[in-house]
Amino acid sequence: MKSERRHELKENDLAHAIETTKGFLDERGKQLTIGVIIFGAVIAAVVFGARSRTAAMEDIWQRQALLKFDQYEVGRESLESLVSMTKGVSNDRFLRSSLIQQGQQALRLAQLAPAPPDRDLTLVAKTALEELLTRFGKNPLARGVALSGLATVEENLYIVDRDAAHKEQAKNRLNAIVNDEALSGMPLMRIAMERLRDLDRTFSRVEFSYPEPDFPEATEDAAITTEPAAAPASGEKDGSGGAP
Repeated sequence: MKSERRHELKENDLAHAIETTKGFLDERGKQLTIGVIIFGAVIAAVVFGARSRTAAMEDIWQRQALLKFDQYEVGRESLESLVSMTKGVSNDRFLRSSLIQQGQQALRLAQLAPAPPDRDLTLVAKTALEELLTRFGKNPLARGVALSGLATVEENLYIVDRDAAHKEQAKNRLNAIVNDEALSGMPLMRIAMERLRDLDRTFSRVEFSYPEPDFPEATEDAAITTEPAAAPASGEKDGSGGAP
């Protein structure tokens, strides 16, 4: 009897739950339908936005791959395009790649300028490499590339303005690489050590002088005299075809 009673109570509870749910759906059905539609629209918008961003990034990667830096003038135009397309991009992978390329190509083009190193291009490299160090300094490779490039920036600026302060700043950048345990064993550390050994020669002031012209000294014995031409001998023609 007790078992049957418990069964009847469970059936009554189930029926009550069904009736309650039905009543709730009757009252809230319209609101639930609107909610489902809104939820679906949000999901669709998120998916569409993600696909759009992916397509946009693929386009930017392709545009970057088409840039040419071989020649000076073409390289400058490509560098300007790269800087422009990077603005507003939040994708860390592309941003890191772009900043590295900006720094390296700007320094290379600075050496190809008609009067190397080009100061403006060197400053473009400095801006890119400092941003690389600020944003991605926790990445050992990005940090090493940024520090090495910034040391080269100081070398270029020293040639332009001969400010001895550039030597100390370059030294600090290179020492930061040499003392970075995360860069141990990498070519960047070996190159930085070699550059530190050559630092005095790199930042030595080069003076250009032209030799004095080697003119012979004038002496009294070397005086130049001009003698009149000898008169033609008797009986010889004077070159005019007539007799003397």
